[in-house]
Amino acid sequence: MKGIIALLWYAAAGLSTTAPVLQTADSVHLASVASQAYGLILSQPDSSIALAHAVLSQVQPKKNLYLEAYSYYVLSKANWTKTNYRLSTEYGYKALRLLDQDSHAYTNLRGRVMLGLARTFIDRDDYVQAEEFLNKVQRLAEKHHDDQLLADTYREKSTLLAETKHYDSALAYADKGIAYYRGINDSLRVSILYGRKARAYLDMGDYEKSDLYNRKSMTLDSLVGNTRALGFSYFYAADIAYRRKQYDRAIHYLGQSMALNDRIHNLTLQVRAHTLLAEVYMQMGRGIPAAQQLKRVSILKDSLYNAEKNRQIQEIQSLYALETKDRTIETLAHKNMAQKHRVEIQRMLMIVLAVGVVLLVVVILLLVRLRISQQRANQALAERNLAIEQQKEEVESQAEFLQQLNQLKSKLFSVISHDLRGPVANLQSLLHLLTANIMTPQEFIAVSDKLKTNLNSTQRTLENLLSWSLSQMDGIRTEKKTLAVQQAVDEACALLAEFAERKQVTLEKQIGEGLDILADTNQLQLILRNLLHNAIKFSKSGGMVVISAVGQGTMCTVRVRDYGIGLTADEKARLLNSHEYFTKSGTQQEKGTGLGFLLCQEFISRNSGTLDLSSTPGEGTEVSISLPLAPCRPGIPAPESVL
Repeated sequence: MKGIIALLWYAAAGLSTTAPVLQTADSVHLASVASQAYGLILSQPDSSIALAHAVLSQVQPKKNLYLEAYSYYVLSKANWTKTNYRLSTEYGYKALRLLDQDSHAYTNLRGRVMLGLARTFIDRDDYVQAEEFLNKVQRLAEKHHDDQLLADTYREKSTLLAETKHYDSALAYADKGIAYYRGINDSLRVSILYGRKARAYLDMGDYEKSDLYNRKSMTLDSLVGNTRALGFSYFYAADIAYRRKQYDRAIHYLGQSMALNDRIHNLTLQVRAHTLLAEVYMQMGRGIPAAQQLKRVSILKDSLYNAEKNRQIQEIQSLYALETKDRTIETLAHKNMAQKHRVEIQRMLMIVLAVGVVLLVVVILLLVRLRISQQRANQALAERNLAIEQQKEEVESQAEFLQQLNQLKSKLFSVISHDLRGPVANLQSLLHLLTANIMTPQEFIAVSDKLKTNLNSTQRTLENLLSWSLSQMDGIRTEKKTLAVQQAVDEACALLAEFAERKQVTLEKQIGEGLDILADTNQLQLILRNLLHNAIKFSKSGGMVVISAVGQGTMCTVRVRDYGIGLTADEKARLLNSHEYFTKSGTQQEKGTGLGFLLCQEFISRNSGTLDLSSTPGEGTEVSISLPLAPCRPGIPAPESVL
């Protein structure tokens, strides 16, 4: 009843999203006919379909979105009653497409259309699609606080859960729906849910409860005139009697069900009824009637197949008729628009002749040209401003970079000058003492080892400083060639073997065989020496440094791993920042300038490589560099030398 009242209200109020509905007695009449068609869905589906098509033919030219969508909804439900699931699905989607033109209007009808589609998909055993529609409707009902739509969702969810054999949940949802429908005295939907509970208890083997709810459903179905549901109630009553071995009662109920199914052309339930009747006769030992029923089942299945074929033909004809009507309506609309356009032109001509055509056209052209010129000037000015802004940002960025670089250079030279002054001054003092005979040659030899260490450190610092300064002035040329990783690592380890022995640090090499890379020889040696020197520097006495190399795809990864004091997260971030100066003393207070790691980053980049660093305080540090494998490997072209 609420649905009929709402439909009449929408039609009379003109709530359409495409064009206003005529607020006339004709609109109210069409709404009444559509409501009548809805009321005949379950008892006289053919009459319901005829009335819905009649309403549809009237409302389509008037662009009454709600009544058009409602008519498609009625057609979907009526065809579902006749088990014509294809047309039911098609009309349901047509209704949804219309309602999608305004997703904020007609939420109740949208939910009912999706519930109808969900029920059709349940009957077609497409449970995934059915559940998707039911979840959408539940969210819609909860959002708009539509209790009746929510109860209808519970009703169809109980069906889905029963079909998927989740009987306890099916019964729970059925009870939720019944509680609501009883509150609004909706006997039709209460009877439907009684039937759902009867079906669930029947599948669960509880024949007493199944019989109880089926009788309740049968009584209410008779009162409200739900022919389709009554046919199912008689069928379930026959099934219950059959399982209880009450064969005469089963035959009686099946006869009632068949009569109702034949009235509404429900061939699917007819097939089930005649199949059950054949089983009853077989249990009674009546083979001939059983064979006759099976033969009838075969004929019905053929009819069902033919009906499906006929439905497809009817569907094509219906679609063609609808398309023809649409084309006719579109043609009439174009003619009407053309007629209106001609009238407007005539009216404009009269006005233009009165005030002067030439003057008006000249003024319009001048205004248009002036506006176009102004727009072009504004656009050109905007482009210039944008270019100036971009140049300003670039200049500011370059100035900031140069300032950072200058600060870095100042820090580096300050540290380096301090570090170089000490060893040179010590050497000068020792030589003075030696030449002045204040120190004997034996005493000089005694301190020469430490002096040699300081001079080696000073020499390494000077080499790094020279390389770094050349790189900053673009004076270094990177000339790549094929290098054997094993040989390069051996040379670097040999140069640092004395430093490692003095600190009692073991150098362990794990180099894969046949690894050749493409890199600059001198730059690779500087990278390896600096990484190995740092690893030894931060290792504890008696520790180990592992140098490994493996091929990975087109790259060779060289890892230098120590087990020394490691780096904190802040120290790691500062070390990887090429614009910030950072140095740290070794485990035996060895000093550094921080320049070596900057050179490693610079030269790795010049050799088309990457650097990665991982470290844990107290556990050690691992530096990984990846460089391209030599071009002799298949699929890797030899790159050119870069500056």
